[in-house]
Amino acid sequence: MLDFTLTFLGLVLVVGIDAVYLNLNKGMYEPIMDPNDKLNLVYGVLSWLSIVIAIQLLVLSRPDLTNSNVFINGVFLGFAMYAVYNFTNAATYPSKWSNTIIIGDTAWGMLLTGGVALGMYKIKDLMKY
Repeated sequence: MLDFTLTFLGLVLVVGIDAVYLNLNKGMYEPIMDPNDKLNLVYGVLSWLSIVIAIQLLVLSRPDLTNSNVFINGVFLGFAMYAVYNFTNAATYPSKWSNTIIIGDTAWGMLLTGGVALGMYKIKDLMKY
């Protein structure tokens, strides 16, 4: 079951962390972006919200939660989500999607999702009181 307070706090966490990463690594993504395009914030928020909901339903719903298995399960969830995204883009945009982007973005997604899962687990624990 989704906890809407935890969903909101998880969304704040994932947006904040991802915004810093994307700002620091924009050079990796600039070659594939059209300079005339603007970020569609609605789709961005929906993407981040999907991550947070998946963490709640697939990681935090487990009965055997510990710091380490929450992080590890978050990492594997991040791998699945980001690998599908990157390999699909590499298949459909082969001239634009490089191995550097595939590896870098998938690794980032693993770290981001594992870290946010752990953060949400800690928040969930604090919310019990």
